[in-house]
Amino acid sequence: MPQPPPTPQELAPAFQGWLDERLDGHAALKAEPAHFDDKVRNLQALQRELFDAGWARYGWAQEHGGLGGSVLHRAVVADLLQLNGYPPRHLFEHLDILPPALQKFAKPELLKELFLPTLRGDLIWCQGFSEPTAGSDLAALRTRAERVEGGYRIEGHKIWTSWAKWSTHCFFLARTGTPEDRHRGLSAFVIRLDTPGVTVGAIRQANGHDELAEVFFDGALLPEGQRVGEEGQGWAVAMHILAGERGSYTWLRQCEILPRLEWLARRTKDPAHADLLGENLVRMIALRCRARAVMEILAQGEEPGPESSVTKVLAIDGEQFFYDSAREILSPSLDLGSCEDVDFWHEHYLYSRASSVYGGSRQIQLNVIAKLLITRGSAAQTRDDESQAVAQSVGEAIEQSEDGRAALEGLDWWSFAAAPEDAFARAAFSAWFEGQGRTLSVSPALAGVRLAHAAQELGVPASQLALGIEAGGGWLCCGFDAHTRFVVMESGEGLRAHPAEDLSPRPSRAFDAKLLQQVELDLQKAREVPCDPEADARALALARLAAGFEILGASRRLLEEAVRHTNEREQFGQAIANFQAIQHLLSEAQIDISSLEELCAAGLEEWGAGGTGEFAMLAKSHAGRAGRDVAQRALQCFGAIGFTEEHMQHLYSRRIHSLDAVLGSYYQLRRRLGEALLQGGQAPRCIQAWRPSPPA
Repeated sequence: MPQPPPTPQELAPAFQGWLDERLDGHAALKAEPAHFDDKVRNLQALQRELFDAGWARYGWAQEHGGLGGSVLHRAVVADLLQLNGYPPRHLFEHLDILPPALQKFAKPELLKELFLPTLRGDLIWCQGFSEPTAGSDLAALRTRAERVEGGYRIEGHKIWTSWAKWSTHCFFLARTGTPEDRHRGLSAFVIRLDTPGVTVGAIRQANGHDELAEVFFDGALLPEGQRVGEEGQGWAVAMHILAGERGSYTWLRQCEILPRLEWLARRTKDPAHADLLGENLVRMIALRCRARAVMEILAQGEEPGPESSVTKVLAIDGEQFFYDSAREILSPSLDLGSCEDVDFWHEHYLYSRASSVYGGSRQIQLNVIAKLLITRGSAAQTRDDESQAVAQSVGEAIEQSEDGRAALEGLDWWSFAAAPEDAFARAAFSAWFEGQGRTLSVSPALAGVRLAHAAQELGVPASQLALGIEAGGGWLCCGFDAHTRFVVMESGEGLRAHPAEDLSPRPSRAFDAKLLQQVELDLQKAREVPCDPEADARALALARLAAGFEILGASRRLLEEAVRHTNEREQFGQAIANFQAIQHLLSEAQIDISSLEELCAAGLEEWGAGGTGEFAMLAKSHAGRAGRDVAQRALQCFGAIGFTEEHMQHLYSRRIHSLDAVLGSYYQLRRRLGEALLQGGQAPRCIQAWRPSPPA
C-alpha cells in the first residue's frame, strides 16, 4: 500500500534539513556560470540529485512513479531552493508545464517512456508552438502532420523555441486538419530532436545567449504513438499547458526575484531607494498570493481559466518593474558595465524586456481577461459559494438598515466578525468592509476594529469608540455618531481618549467628508489609554486589512459601473465596450482588483494565524495604489460624464483616496517597507505554498 505523501507544510522542514546537510557539497551547484553550457550541466546535476533523493518526485502521481502530492509540493521545493541560494531552474521550467499534460493526455506507453526520465532531468524539453507566421495566433499555425503508414510525416518551421539547442525532445503542435479548421484541426506530438529530418538552429538573443532557436521539420517521420491526445485535440492540450504555465511559472518568477531584491537592498543601503524597494516588495507579494491561488486550482485538478492571465500580467509587470528598478539603483554602472556581477545583470535586464512578449503577449492577456473574465454587463467575482452567501446577507443588511451601526447590530457582527479567527468570521469581516465600500456607507466598524483593545481599557463596547486622526494641526474623526462615547486619538505617545459629549463634528475638507469629519478636541480633556504594544499592533494590522477590503469594495463597484456604462454607451454605431482600448482599461482594472482581493484575503488569513503586521502594511499599501488606478481607469471609461459632480464615480474615488490616507498611506507604507528591507536585507515571504493553521 503506497504511503501517503507528507503535507506541503511537513515537506518544507524535511527538505530544508536535506539542503542544510549539503551546504558545502552544493557550493558549485549554487553558482550561476556566465556560459549557458555550464548552467545546463549544473542544473542537470542538481535535478538528478533531487530526483534520486526523492524530492523531485513529490507532487506527482504515485501510479506514474511519483511520490504523491500536488503542484503545491513542487512549489515548496522551488521556494526553498531559491531561499537557499540556488540559481533559477529556467531549463527545467517545463517540469511544471509538460508533465501534467503528459499525465492527462499521453497514452500509457508514451507516458512510461518519458515521465520519470523527464523528472530526473535526463530528458530536456522545448515547446514548438510559435511559428514565423503564427505567433499569438496559435490557431493559424502551418506546420503539418500528414498521415502516412504507421504515423505522420512532419513538415514545417517552429521559431522562438526556448532551450532547443540543449533539448532532447520537443513538444509541438501541428495541423492534422485543414487551415479552415483553425484550432479544431490541431494535434499535439512529441519528437526526439535527433530524429532524421529535424534541424535545430540557434538564435542569438539580445542578451548574448542562444536560449532561443528555430526548429525545422523536413519530412521527419513520427510514429503514431508519439501523438499526445486524440487527433484534433491539440488545442485542448495546449490550453492545459498554458493554464499550468501561468500558475506554476508565475510562482517560480517571484521565487526568483525576491532573493535578487534582497541582494539589491544589501548592495545599495541608500535610503533614497526605499520607495523603489518597497514598491517591488508589494508587487512580488501580490504576485506570490495570486500565483498560490492559481496553483490551488491546479492542485484540485481544475483549470484556472482566464484567472491565470491575470497572474501572467502581474508577473510581466512585476518582472519588468524590478529590472527597471535594478537599473536605476545600479545606475550608471549597469549601463557602463562596471557594476558587480555585470554579466548577470545585463543578461537578466535584457531578457526582462521580452517578458511582455513570450508565452502570450501582455496585450493578448488583456484581450483574454476582457473577453472571458469580464463578461458583458458584469465584472468578475471570484468568491466561493459560502463567501458569496455571506456577502449577499451583508449587502441586504446594509440596504435595509437605517445606518451602518444598525446593520452591524442586526447582523450581530461585533460578536463574531470583529476579531475574525475562523473562516466564517473572516468571510463576514471581509464582506462587511467590501459592502461598506460598495455602498459608501459609514459605520463605527473601522474605528471599532482599530480600537478594540482600547475599548477594554475604557470599559465600553468597541462600537462606542471613534478614531481621531491628526491632520495639519487639527483632528479628523472616523466613525463618530450619536452613540460615540470616546474619540481615541493616535499619536506618537500612544492612544489618548477624549470624551465625546459636547463634541459636534462637522464636514471636513477631506476628499470624503462623510467618512472623515472635522472635530475640535481639547487635549487637556484627553487621558492616556494604557495598551499592550502587541495588542495594539495586532489591532492596527487588522484595521489596515479592513481599509483594504473597503477600498476593494469601492473599486469593484467602480468596475461594475464602468462595464455597465461601456455596454450602454454607443459610438460609431456600437457599444464602446467593443473597442479594444476600453476593453484593456477594464482588464487593467480587473487585474488590480484580483490582486488586491487575494492579497487582502491572504493577509486576513495570516492575521488569524497570528501573523505580524508586515503583511497588513503590504495589503494596505497595495490597496491605496490599486484603488487609485481603478478609479482613474473607470474615469477614462466614463469620459467627460464621469467628471461631473452628479455622477457617482467621483464619490467612490473620493472614498478610496480618504481610506488610503488613514492608517498609513500607499506612499508612507511602501517607504517603511523599503526602509525595513534596507535595514534587514531580508524580504518577507508572508505566505507559504500551504494555507496557515490557527495558533494553538
